[in-house]
Amino acid sequence: MHPLSRLAVLLVAITSLIGLAGVAPAGATVYNSCTISRCADARSARSIWASKGYPTTRTWYSWPDGHFL
Repeated sequence: MHPLSRLAVLLVAITSLIGLAGVAPAGATVYNSCTISRCADARSARSIWASKGYPTTRTWYSWPDGHFL
């Protein structure tokens, strides 16, 4: 492999790693003005998860309607 080709591959690899490190985490916002169907469900679910402190462990959580998630 030509030395310049190796340098190009190295630069691409470093650039892609730096680019991935700079990506912001995903996030969602539920707006009260939403008029799309199911927005009320999203606001309700957000409120319920907030009341549970946004748990991060995998287990069953009781839900107000008697179901478990």
